[in-house]
Amino acid sequence: MEPVFVIGVSMTRFGVLGESFAELALSAAVEAMRDSHTLEMSVDRVVVGSQSPEEFVNTGHVSTMLADLLGTVPAGATRVETGPSSGASAFELGSALVASGMAGLVLVIGVEKMTAVERGTASRVLAKMMSYESETRYGATPTALAAMIARRYMHDYGLTRDELSLVPVKAHANGAKNPLAHFQKGVSVEKIRRARVIADPLTLYDCCPTSDGAAALVLASSSVVRDLGLRDQAVRVLGVGHATDYLAVQHRLSLTSMGATVRAAENAFHMAGLRPSDVDVCELHDAFSILELIAMEDIGIAQRGHAIDLVKEGLTEVSGDIPVNTTGGLKARGHPTGATGVAQLRDLVLQLRGDAPKGLQVDSPSVGLAHNIGGFGNNMVVTLLGL
Repeated sequence: MEPVFVIGVSMTRFGVLGESFAELALSAAVEAMRDSHTLEMSVDRVVVGSQSPEEFVNTGHVSTMLADLLGTVPAGATRVETGPSSGASAFELGSALVASGMAGLVLVIGVEKMTAVERGTASRVLAKMMSYESETRYGATPTALAAMIARRYMHDYGLTRDELSLVPVKAHANGAKNPLAHFQKGVSVEKIRRARVIADPLTLYDCCPTSDGAAALVLASSSVVRDLGLRDQAVRVLGVGHATDYLAVQHRLSLTSMGATVRAAENAFHMAGLRPSDVDVCELHDAFSILELIAMEDIGIAQRGHAIDLVKEGLTEVSGDIPVNTTGGLKARGHPTGATGVAQLRDLVLQLRGDAPKGLQVDSPSVGLAHNIGGFGNNMVVTLLGL
């Protein structure tokens, strides 16, 4: 395979935004191309990750629409949908196009505008990624499934409510330093304990928000990197792993481990020739606080049942041995579903370049890992980036 490099990145603010779906996508795409000095070049392909634009903003065929608005016609344009991991899947496709030699320059866009509909409507849209026969017909929601998993994890490993609260405390502390985050205020264990219960034992601060936003990346072959003279800012794609699990949670082997994450991580590490101990910084899919702990264990950076020990010891802080979600994660940075996977990779690229926001830069990282969940734990993408 041909080497693949990320040479340009960008991200809009995440939150409740006035810009349209198209405006968000265009803003991120243009800035990524400006960052990569490719505004005057013709891209070979455009790949868009978006979960549900038909239902959130009543717009379909978005890859062609964005290719038209960006002026990349006649370059091929493709939309990818794997639920909330659509952004990482779009990146995977873009990387494969470059690695295969089918493209030398690829623009990847992740975008979602979720707040144009009422919160209840957004929840119903998101619930469609679950099994109707086994889950939603009985009133289950993503939050209810996360609560069930959290309760089982507490039962099996003795995790307490206040210990779990340390995960969103860290997320909000990092988000407070991230100028693009949806939430930029800290929270305390006491505030989390007193917050409204959403699905026992999860309170409001255990759950990520519905957000608007977009992120974009420019991928290039080694020859394009050389021609542009961008080796100093280029970050290499080391490995990508992608795996699925059964649609309904009840059909899986465990409530406290996500098999698709385990397999996707194994595949990514095998492709990169690396081990979990080689990772310097992580962006993990913490749509609910319990998922950060489970992902740490499934990926192999924590022993089963002991992820919270790393949190308590400060090892997952920006200054720790294995920083996790340095810009706030989904919990504080926000979670416009199709954009999240691309935003995670954008954040890792900034870390590897040494360009993360003030107070959030990890000390000299060389390998970064992103973990993006699709569905409720059934379509996972793990990506490794490095210098």
